[in-house]
Amino acid sequence: MVTILCWIGAGFVIFGTRQKRSHVVTPLPSQVNRIVSMAPNLTEILFALGLDKQIVAVSNDSDYPPQTAEKSKTGTFWHPNIEAVIAAKPDLVITLGFSQQRSLAQRLKRIGYNSLILNIEKVDELVEAIKKIGAATGKQYEANELVDDIRKKLDNLSSLLGTNNRVRVLWIVQREPLRVAGVDSFVNEMIELAGGKNAIGPTVHKYPPIGAEQVIACGADVIIEPAMEKGDLTKQRHKALQYWSKFKNVPAVRDRRVYVIDGDTVSRLGPRLYEGVETIAKCSRPELFEN
Repeated sequence: MVTILCWIGAGFVIFGTRQKRSHVVTPLPSQVNRIVSMAPNLTEILFALGLDKQIVAVSNDSDYPPQTAEKSKTGTFWHPNIEAVIAAKPDLVITLGFSQQRSLAQRLKRIGYNSLILNIEKVDELVEAIKKIGAATGKQYEANELVDDIRKKLDNLSSLLGTNNRVRVLWIVQREPLRVAGVDSFVNEMIELAGGKNAIGPTVHKYPPIGAEQVIACGADVIIEPAMEKGDLTKQRHKALQYWSKFKNVPAVRDRRVYVIDGDTVSRLGPRLYEGVETIAKCSRPELFEN
């Protein structure tokens, strides 16, 4: 069963209040040779900037790129292990801004370790985080190149998609109980970048629970579920179609436009942003990708 805990483990926080803007806890060293990453999307940024050799440890849930398997582990995204961090003898520890990781950074500060705290909850914050990591590690040029490459690819995709025919997308976070992505989420940004429109209107929560009445009322043209387990996506889609068959009046169900996609590229706000957006676009506007 898809659960909300899988999304948390995948690399971002669904609940909780917005933290302070990203900042350095202690002054950064002039040269950074040993880096610890405390979240999967941070790990992906570091590798994308060519910092493979400087990365000495990563969070347990960092599994991309494959080279992460060779790195020491420092506890999970949600439960960092300070002893493992210290054992890695880092020059710099990079964390996200929610309470557990912020607390880790503050504890490290008290014993003399350098930390960089980053909030990455929206696309603009991803761009800012890439540049901050680049500045902190002497990779400013690579950071600018990475940001420019992402922007160029997204601009090209936008030109292909145009501004018409906004497909209504219902994004499923979990089925039992049913929870979806709201408009105040980075998933919503990805849907819009992919030429779609969130089928759910404004909500109190970023990832609100909804009932059968809301599913029917939203009139979704497409339903997308990120896969939360490894395995055959075709089989998982078949199971999803069975689950959604009770909503026969929803256009997405009637037209069998229910998709299960690889969860990694769409659940982590990181350097694979474009790949995630393109995946969504292929679900919502498949006719544009036939050739």
